[in-house]
Amino acid sequence: MTCAAPRIAIAGLMFEANTFAPGVTGIEAFQSSTYAEGDAVLTAGGGLDSIAGAAATAWAAGAEVVPTTSAGGMSGPTVAAGVYPRLRERLLAGLAPLRGQVDGVYLQLHGAMVAEDEPDVEGDLLAAVGELMAVPVAASFDLHCHFTARMGAATPLIAGYHTLPHVDMVSTGERAMKLLLAQLRGARPVIAWRKIPMITPAEGQDTNHPPVNEIMARLAGMLDEPGVLDASLFMAQPWLDVPELSWAAVVVTDGRPELAQERADELARMAWERRTRVIAAKVPIADAIATAAVRPDPSRGPFVFGDGADSVSAGATGDGVEVLAALARAQLTGRAQVIVTDAAAARRCATAGLGARVTLRVGGSLATAFHSPVEITGEVVTLSEGRYQSKYPPAPVDVGATAVVRVGRHLHVVITERPSSQLDYQLYLRVGLDPRDAHIVVTKSAGGYRAFFEPIARDCLDVETRGPADSRLATLPFTRVDRPLYPLDADLEWSPS
Repeated sequence: MTCAAPRIAIAGLMFEANTFAPGVTGIEAFQSSTYAEGDAVLTAGGGLDSIAGAAATAWAAGAEVVPTTSAGGMSGPTVAAGVYPRLRERLLAGLAPLRGQVDGVYLQLHGAMVAEDEPDVEGDLLAAVGELMAVPVAASFDLHCHFTARMGAATPLIAGYHTLPHVDMVSTGERAMKLLLAQLRGARPVIAWRKIPMITPAEGQDTNHPPVNEIMARLAGMLDEPGVLDASLFMAQPWLDVPELSWAAVVVTDGRPELAQERADELARMAWERRTRVIAAKVPIADAIATAAVRPDPSRGPFVFGDGADSVSAGATGDGVEVLAALARAQLTGRAQVIVTDAAAARRCATAGLGARVTLRVGGSLATAFHSPVEITGEVVTLSEGRYQSKYPPAPVDVGATAVVRVGRHLHVVITERPSSQLDYQLYLRVGLDPRDAHIVVTKSAGGYRAFFEPIARDCLDVETRGPADSRLATLPFTRVDRPLYPLDADLEWSPS
């Protein structure tokens, strides 16, 4: 086949697991708006995902794009046995008719999908696609990709997000497609990586602030060097108990393996030297409430409390109520709003109806090893079917029956039937609680919330709670990770060699 006007197949499978979250994730989590075929694959992300960037780059280069299938869930517990084989078969079946008819394949992946029957989903899938299609395969990944040797062996055409919060999904797809096009035009991409024996909570990984922005600045400089095609720093989803878990520095060069390894080692060394600074500091809930115990000032925005340990976008269950319980006891000076997952409580509110006064035990219904319920009494002031359009990530969402219960004068509790990602504040807007008009806003996110909340906030405070995404990683029951691993082994000495 010629590469004057190459044909490129596109497919996607996105999911981020949390192996400490209870239960398993079923097939229904993937059969959402992103469960698409044909041309719908290109629009499933609303033009804001990596597929959109990859397709636009291919078209700009005169290539023909052939969309096949996509599927994606948000984040959640380990994927149930049997689900990944179904998704794998579907993706491969979508590509198989194109064997011998396309010059390359682009895949939109996450990098932290773990199933009961396959701990390294993306490594397995990359190998399977490469074997089936026998053409170059490029893939884009989340910054929290759990990078494995199997992934690196399957293809050198790997590009990961450079930002946290993730605001470069489109440009990452562009970079992955540029790698693929470069190879089709005669480049000789080679990949090198250095695994860094450390894991860190997401709250400390913000690429806009030290210490991580220091590493990313050097990475950006590497991209301008002759011979360097791309580079990524994968900070790993830390709430996975799987072999090979760690940060990874990945560099792709044009036929220069020594340069790729030198630059990967340089990034790895920079990351390791900053390991103690990446560990996130948390504020006790009482201290956060005390900080917010001032006169509300709408012109300055709300105090935003990040409940990262119950981060739904990190796979937690959203049923933590430590912050809610503290707010219910506090002498609030302005509107406070919090979201909690509790199917039974949400349905009870729906049955009671608008205006009903209810006493509920909410929370602690899913991650019972971390959370206990709390009793609240209040008025049902809003009822909703729970469907809205998320902006981050870009997708329609359905969290089921949703109610707002006003407790006392100021506390508003949003109760959802299913967990709601809180990287943006679209659910709050959906139920009429604009966070810009609030005094305290709770978002269950481990740092990623700052893309939307920080611009409107008077202050952002990451509060100390328990949950499946606890930042105190050494307290979690890791059994399968490779040791030694910082901070589980705090005295570990290491250098990239």
